[in-house]
Amino acid sequence: MRQGAPQICTGSALSWLVPALSLGIVLTSVSAVPAQENAGRELLVAFQSQLQDVIAAAEKSVVSIHVTSVAGGPRIVDPFGSGRTDRADRSGSSPGAPYGTGVVIARGRGDRDRFVLTNYHVLSGTRRLEPEALGRQRIRVSLATRDEVPAEVVAADPRSDLAVLRLRLDGTGIIPADVPPLRLGDGSNVRKGQIVIALGNPYAIARDGSASASVGIVSNISRRPVVPTSEDEGDLPSIHEYGTLLHLDTRLQLGGSGGALLDLDGQFIGLTTSLAAVRGYEKSVGYAIPFDDGFRRIIETLLEGYEVEYGFLGISLGRSLTDLTPSERRVAGQAGGARVMHVAADSPADESGLRTGDLILQVDGRRVYNDSDLLREVGLVAPGTEVLLTVLARRTQRRARIPVRLGKWPVPDDRGIIATRERYPKWRGVEVDYPTGRRRFLPDDWLTRYLRGVVVVSVAEGSPAARAGLKAGDFVAVVNNQRVETPAGFLEAVAEADEATLQLLDGQTVTVPARSDGTD
Repeated sequence: MRQGAPQICTGSALSWLVPALSLGIVLTSVSAVPAQENAGRELLVAFQSQLQDVIAAAEKSVVSIHVTSVAGGPRIVDPFGSGRTDRADRSGSSPGAPYGTGVVIARGRGDRDRFVLTNYHVLSGTRRLEPEALGRQRIRVSLATRDEVPAEVVAADPRSDLAVLRLRLDGTGIIPADVPPLRLGDGSNVRKGQIVIALGNPYAIARDGSASASVGIVSNISRRPVVPTSEDEGDLPSIHEYGTLLHLDTRLQLGGSGGALLDLDGQFIGLTTSLAAVRGYEKSVGYAIPFDDGFRRIIETLLEGYEVEYGFLGISLGRSLTDLTPSERRVAGQAGGARVMHVAADSPADESGLRTGDLILQVDGRRVYNDSDLLREVGLVAPGTEVLLTVLARRTQRRARIPVRLGKWPVPDDRGIIATRERYPKWRGVEVDYPTGRRRFLPDDWLTRYLRGVVVVSVAEGSPAARAGLKAGDFVAVVNNQRVETPAGFLEAVAEADEATLQLLDGQTVTVPARSDGTD
């Protein structure tokens, strides 16, 4: 095989031949086949040429990722500023070490920075990735040119199993044009039976930067293959547990995570994941995270270095499908929905008029058949966003449309979340979040009563806020007689204040003076 050529995998990669064979198209000698079969062969040859062209163009934007540990290192990556480039053969990479795949992306046209989108578990394995561990990691990325460059983590989100790295090209002699970003498509319109191409690094055989290729079809959509996590074990619940993934018939072995899923035009429509194989189940199938609106938002957030936030209604759910009465089924016009069992007082759901017993049928026009569908559709929307719910009201037994401005889904344990930038800047030493932003600060009855205010997440030692007596876990409801319920609202209320009087939910009043240097 030509050095550097994409490696075409066999097995399920030949699944595209099935429809061709069913039409009586057989690959035989041209001289021995009638004109109809020769036309069929030409069709297959043209299809093969299209595949080769798509792979040749896209593989330039697919990279191999190799993660090793460096004892005691204070940096995320190994900074060797010698101006040379190391080759993969010299890096000590081995199939026994953590490895995976990544896709080159950029923030927009003209952006000279190059980033790599990959799976969170490529960096962490099956464990949680903690900020203090980053200093003991060395991340190396092998490009399609066979150059190897260091990378650093920009942000990583265990709930979506996504992470973004920045390639450190300075001093390598590599220019951004040598590392083209992948052409982005639309994963929201993927259909069952659609032919797709996967590029990746299975079993680290592509660790020299030459991506291996396979071809298959989309077997199903909105799948939920991941074994549910347990918050009692400190794991963050995965959004994929609620049915986000594309099911592929192309097998994705270990190392295939973070690879590119392409349509026949060579556009990026999903990120492949072999997490099922990592966890030891469903080894014969592959999955991909679709590049749709919900995950586009998540990826854009990671590119900016922020924590990814998820939407929250403030309701408890009960059985969905089996609870529909025949009359509800007729009015709903669909086989299921998400039954509201309880609405937290003062929550976004309560403020919108949702009531116990209501049946949620749609979120922004997307049908909801069960609780998982609702959790997925709401979770993929950012806090502060208004969504339109279609509801079968229990009291009237009529369909209604209800706008809801979402809160933030509580994070049970934020130690695995990596963010290199603060979404909400500190004010006089205090960092705030949505009232439900961190589970550890919520009372036991948080699903009964929604706290109207913002929660203090941290207070810098010796800051004006610390000297005033503010501490982590305090809930601020009013700033200078102005009610605040979001971090943005809090920052707006204190923006022009020399001295700020904060009223806490527990009845205390705290006055925070200006900094002595006049800054915030």
